[in-house]
Amino acid sequence: MIAALVLGSCSDKAPDSAASAQPAEATASATAARAVTPIEFSGCVSPHEREAFEVYALRIQALVGAQSCRMTDRFNKFAIKFRGELTTEGKALRSYYQKKYGKSGDASLDKFVTDLSNTAFVDGSAKNDFCAATTALFDSVMAAPVGQLAAFSAEHRATALPALKSCDAVAVKRP
Repeated sequence: MIAALVLGSCSDKAPDSAASAQPAEATASATAARAVTPIEFSGCVSPHEREAFEVYALRIQALVGAQSCRMTDRFNKFAIKFRGELTTEGKALRSYYQKKYGKSGDASLDKFVTDLSNTAFVDGSAKNDFCAATTALFDSVMAAPVGQLAAFSAEHRATALPALKSCDAVAVKRP
């Protein structure tokens, strides 16, 4: 079962301190030169599966930003507020991978999540405003009402999420 992860901070500094921007900036120059292979995704997804991918990608983006920018308290509040939706969508995503890959579904899901996390980190840390963008993400997602995380995720698509083809007759074009 995939559930929301609540993190504790290992840092001696306050989680939302002004010093939090420095690690991402220091990392940016080191990671900007590294090329990340786009995440490969084959096949198609139903509207419900797309929702699960979008919510989970947003969760990963928030998690990576929180860890990189020492905002674990903000992530924890996000995870608690949207616990039900994160759990439901996590289960749907796992179900998709088990249906598609059978016994290797969990391993395939783990690889996808790892690739998504790595891409989110490299993409985010290559920008000078990673922590500011993470702060803005938390500000906007926490303003969303409970029960609206999927709608928020569709409107604020995580940059690391690969293009997903729709299994419906009419394909949904994504930016």
